[in-house]
Amino acid sequence: MVSIALVTRWAVEAAHASRAQAAADATALAVAQHGSAGRSLAGEAAVSVHRSGATVSVRAVIGDQSAWASAIAETRVTQRRIGLAPSMVAAVARAEQLLGSPLQIVSGYRSPDHQQRLWDERHSNPYPVAEPGTSLHERGLAIDVALSQVGALRLVAASAGLCYPLPESDPVHFVACPIPE
Repeated sequence: MVSIALVTRWAVEAAHASRAQAAADATALAVAQHGSAGRSLAGEAAVSVHRSGATVSVRAVIGDQSAWASAIAETRVTQRRIGLAPSMVAAVARAEQLLGSPLQIVSGYRSPDHQQRLWDERHSNPYPVAEPGTSLHERGLAIDVALSQVGALRLVAASAGLCYPLPESDPVHFVACPIPE
């Protein structure tokens, strides 16, 4: 027969474990989104936070129970990749590996509304703008990078699976190669 004291101890440990995991999860997400201000969500837990690039790892301790959680901060780098086709994501990752640094994607996926706005304002854009419905950006298969990275990216583009279709008129524009039908 299990004693009431043992059941109570298990219940307290289970509650501590649950609260420690909740604190770790909440803190990791909050720190990833809001920086150090997210630590206030730890409540009664003692937390340690470690950052490695965009990844935030958190250890939370309550009583004898500890829990781990991690989250990835949405930076402008990761936000610019949202909506890119898998072939483009893979090509960008290969290019970054070959370059040894992140690509500064100025424009990636564009919604039809965004493409329409660019088309409507094309007279003020230094680079060409495709008519809505025809842009590879709308399919997540094109990126525009920072002009400062064009030279270096051109050197590794073919090895990474990126084509450079408009070197004179649109030097910042790269597409996934080959383009899927």
